[in-house]
Amino acid sequence: MNQKEENRKISGQPKRNYQKELENLLKQFEKDGRVPSLLLHSCCAPCSSYVLEYLSQYFHITVFYYNPNIYPDTEYDKRVQEQKELIEKLPAKYPISFLAGEYEKGWREKKKAAGDVFAAMN
Repeated sequence: MNQKEENRKISGQPKRNYQKELENLLKQFEKDGRVPSLLLHSCCAPCSSYVLEYLSQYFHITVFYYNPNIYPDTEYDKRVQEQKELIEKLPAKYPISFLAGEYEKGWREKKKAAGDVFAAMN
């Protein structure tokens, strides 16, 4: 039994190579002359940089920036601006559009309250 078969036996499921699956889809898009649209969530500019550079060769991308873990709202605004600047400077084959989710004031308090409720249940 080779390693691939052994891994399948251990996990009970076949291993999938998502990169190869993506490459096959991209080849098909190019063959068909299609440039599909893609909505991509971004938590921050650094995390999205490679993904945007790579996928913008094949898709019309809309970046949705949203990260409720950022505090305070001025920091959130700075990060929104960083995401916009990255998109503007990125050498993209197809245009990238941008949407920013609204900053949720009080999110941290809601999270803490939910945690308190959860803790009280245990």
